[in-house]
Amino acid sequence: MTPDLALAELLAGNQRFAQGQPTAANPIEERTKHVAGQAPVAAVIRCADSRVAPEIVFDQPLGNLFVCGVAGNIPTPEIVESIEYAVAHLGTTLIVVMGHSNCGAVTAALTSEVVDGLFAQVALAPTPDLDDCIAHNAEQGISTLLNRSVMIEEAVKNGLVQIVAGVQDIATGNFELVAQTQLN
Repeated sequence: MTPDLALAELLAGNQRFAQGQPTAANPIEERTKHVAGQAPVAAVIRCADSRVAPEIVFDQPLGNLFVCGVAGNIPTPEIVESIEYAVAHLGTTLIVVMGHSNCGAVTAALTSEVVDGLFAQVALAPTPDLDDCIAHNAEQGISTLLNRSVMIEEAVKNGLVQIVAGVQDIATGNFELVAQTQLN
């Protein structure tokens, strides 16, 4: 599947979710067709927040998303290696860096005097506005991913993979794109 088609599928699913009309179901047949392997249409780097479930937010059936999560949706070395696996071995062509409103990790990085460990990796916007920082952190996830993975950077340069960043509004359910790589 092309990156554009994968993105269109996710955005259409998000629209269904936000309107309260999801269609994804996971009957026994859906589970059994994935026993031999997986071929996800997208890889998602998400926050570990319990309110952010990409399979539900994008209204996708079992097997469609390769999801990796950590507080603040930071592309840590382990997350990057997992995404590399999805691209190299599963044929994933779309990577989504998924932030969300009211992110506790971004709030902690923004308001704490002592920030270390994972929270030190949260990319804050030049302004102290929480929503700006959440969007900026998701957008910076693209740069971090490209800087930490030569393989993914080459796949993007060769037009094989696209990376997008966006923010899910927890109240409305809507996912809004804030940045994306340009395919050659």
